[in-house]
Amino acid sequence: MDHFERAVETIGIDHVGFGPDTMFGDHVGMHHIFAKELGIKGALSAVNYQEVEFVDGLENPSDFPNILSWLVKNGYSDSEIEKVIGGNVIRVLKDTWPEENI
Repeated sequence: MDHFERAVETIGIDHVGFGPDTMFGDHVGMHHIFAKELGIKGALSAVNYQEVEFVDGLENPSDFPNILSWLVKNGYSDSEIEKVIGGNVIRVLKDTWPEENI
């Protein structure tokens, strides 16, 4: 949520949104498989990153209500919440896609 707030401070609430992962189950294990098969570890071999298994409170997509609770508890308005949980994405799609694709 610190990252979210920094993004809001930097680019504004109209340009930020949440896109929760849609994979349920052992998504950490799946990420390990993807990293092994599709990763760019060779290109980043000199860089040492600490592995983070999950974001506390967002261990899987069913935890999305934790984001909503946090936004309410931290004073975001209904309008701001609507923007970041999909409204901004819908606005951008309407502005950029041909009307027949919407």
